[in-house]
Amino acid sequence: MFEKPVADISIIAPNYNNGRFLAGFIESVVSSTILPRELIIVDDGSTDESAAVFERFSHIGFLKVIRFPAHRGLTEALNAGLELASGKYIMRADPDDTLFPERIERQYSYMETHPETGVAGCNVLYFHYQTGKNINVSNFPVDHAEILSAYRQGINGVQHPAAIIRRAIIGGHRYLEIFPGEDYDFFSRIARDGHKFANLPEPLYRMRVHPASSTSNLTFQTIQNIFAVRDRIWGTRSSKIRIVRYFYYIFFYRKYQLSANCMLRYCFLFFAGTCFPARVLKRLFRK
Repeated sequence: MFEKPVADISIIAPNYNNGRFLAGFIESVVSSTILPRELIIVDDGSTDESAAVFERFSHIGFLKVIRFPAHRGLTEALNAGLELASGKYIMRADPDDTLFPERIERQYSYMETHPETGVAGCNVLYFHYQTGKNINVSNFPVDHAEILSAYRQGINGVQHPAAIIRRAIIGGHRYLEIFPGEDYDFFSRIARDGHKFANLPEPLYRMRVHPASSTSNLTFQTIQNIFAVRDRIWGTRSSKIRIVRYFYYIFFYRKYQLSANCMLRYCFLFFAGTCFPARVLKRLFRK
């Protein structure tokens, strides 16, 4: 029987009641052109059918499941995964999404041939949680300077579950209880420490857009907290107007992604564009 090559990668995926999506996620990892050293799923006290799915895939040698007896939160799940991970690289993923078959191979190859890079993301294909239809493709910057500029502005320069991280650069860094926004804080600290970032231009990850996601439920207070993190890490002073603009940009852009009505979708996109015109135009005219 043909055996696939194995990359020195630990995939970390925190799971909380994503049982209905788990099988598709695990199958997407198994179907990859090369396999990870380990797929670490940290089950954060799920009460759904997740346990049955884990049992179904228990024959997969590289699957490791950590089970919390009770719900402890995303940051504790992520940190538990970091503590267990033994790979040269840490790859993030979420169990309600799926990997393109070539994602592991492409990002692993990039990191191996670019030893100066500490973190590499990729673009993602967003799809609707009900219809499964593709919505749009992200447009993250590929150049380190642009990614660094995004973090300095209070914006994510890398899509968290689409990232691969050189484990050697993580050191004592761990995720902090800043939810949602733990990813912005984590990567901003790594960027501040001088490590180089990159994004592969092609989409290698499919991300489910649904109303229950943290991005769909961002409050104004959450955005304020993220900009407070920005000011603490980067020594900036975020104005109230900028925070309000960014909140409504996220609010309307996520409505654009979730709406099934074509007319409403573009109304929401228009409103998002009035808040951050450059970001919306960049998405619309993506090559």
